[in-house]
Amino acid sequence: MSRRRHAVHHEEHENHERWLVSYADMMTLLSALFMMLYAMSVLDLKKYEAFQEAFTQGMGKHVHALPGKGDPPNGEKLATKPGAKIGTPDPSPSPISDQLMPVLDQNELRRLKQQLDLQIRLTGLQNQVQVDLDQRGLVVNVVSGVLFGSGDATLTGNGQKVLGGLGVVFTQMSNTLVVEGHTDPVPISSAAFPSNWELSTARATAVLRFLISSSHLQPVRLSAAGYADTHPRSSNATAAGRAANRRVDIVVQAAPKRLSPTPAGTPTPIASPQASPLPTPSGRQRRLPTP
Repeated sequence: MSRRRHAVHHEEHENHERWLVSYADMMTLLSALFMMLYAMSVLDLKKYEAFQEAFTQGMGKHVHALPGKGDPPNGEKLATKPGAKIGTPDPSPSPISDQLMPVLDQNELRRLKQQLDLQIRLTGLQNQVQVDLDQRGLVVNVVSGVLFGSGDATLTGNGQKVLGGLGVVFTQMSNTLVVEGHTDPVPISSAAFPSNWELSTARATAVLRFLISSSHLQPVRLSAAGYADTHPRSSNATAAGRAANRRVDIVVQAAPKRLSPTPAGTPTPIASPQASPLPTPSGRQRRLPTP
């Protein structure tokens, strides 16, 4: 006789971990929010990358990057590398000398300004980067909010991208560059910057050092100066005017005017000799007439 098995029913217990479902939903929403914010920030980075590419083509020339470490070599393989000896490391390539690049005059800088203005408008950065032309040469004005944080002299990531694009243009010429730092009249007092003079000078020096290290510009071409709030571009009565005055100007000094050469075959004027006294038989002196 078979025994009938009786099903044992257990009483359902209350779930005390129901709060984990709400917690998981909240974490999912927060993750989606942060991913959306990150995607919005990437759009701004793409805009600055387009700006860098535009400045690269501002001179009408294409710059080709050198092959990096691990990239396949191009061209034929040499049995012995130039300048290398057996048992010694390969010599590092020297940067291109600025003496091989032209020095642009005022007219050439004017044409360059037209090209850069067009590229800046296409990238939508006309409110952050402006290009002016004055008696000194080409003045590239970058608002400090792009390059630095508030009260700081450390270059931001976007600022490095902008300066990288400018450095490509500066390597196509041999003009001297003057980096000028400017601030608004709002006083600052910190351990690093007791006043706006130190802050403006530190920002100009940071831009100068980046151009030397990143774009390999010759240090003899560059100089830096800090002007605090003594050279405003706009009125300091409004917040927009103070933001425009917080800037870094990179002045590309124009080449001196070229003297027109003397045409071949032009006679050079010769100064007429002065009359010299000659003795006469009577002991008196007479003068020869001046031709």
